[in-house]
Amino acid sequence: MLVKEILHTAIELLTWLIIIGSLLTWVPPHSRNRIVDSIIELTDGLLEPIRKVVPPIHGIDISPIVAIIILQLLDSLL
Repeated sequence: MLVKEILHTAIELLTWLIIIGSLLTWVPPHSRNRIVDSIIELTDGLLEPIRKVVPPIHGIDISPIVAIIILQLLDSLL
């Protein structure tokens, strides 16, 4: 039971990091700080494999949506 709770919490944390990282990409690079850059760098590392498989649709990167769907599916399988 403890492992299930830890995995659920990790999935929730990753989901929120992806959402926050996606929103932070709208912040101009000159007004970012190290924390913002770290979050973007971390989420980009998670999203890059998905970007290789799922191309942007009309210039819009949908990899965060795909990643969140995958995470939620994994969470429901637990």
